[in-house]
Amino acid sequence: MHVLVVEDNPLIQKLVPAVLEKAIGEVQVSSARTLEEAFQVLAHQSRPAFVILDLGLPGHDGVDTLRRFRLKFPNLPVVVFSVTEDEATVRAAKRLGVSGYIPKRLHAGQMVEALKQVVSQGSFFPS
Repeated sequence: MHVLVVEDNPLIQKLVPAVLEKAIGEVQVSSARTLEEAFQVLAHQSRPAFVILDLGLPGHDGVDTLRRFRLKFPNLPVVVFSVTEDEATVRAAKRLGVSGYIPKRLHAGQMVEALKQVVSQGSFFPS
């Protein structure tokens, strides 16, 4: 399975592939640090099974990041990975068709379970 991780924090970029491997087994992970870099990766690589997208990327603000991504890739499954977890943001992300919303405050074991749920059941949202 191929997954694109769009995240500007280098520490989290290193953490996510390990979490993905524990959650879904063998995985090919591509990464991008900006939305523009993600668009370039998607233009030149095979389509990933899904994208993990941070809402706090440089030059973008919250749900606007997701809106811009959806304009270019309306049908690509997206899992939001964000420090922001207020109800309004989660609802807005759901309206924009994300497959999941994983708060960064979760510890690695909880992230593994959330990603397993996305892959097996098609979605995960915080309660």
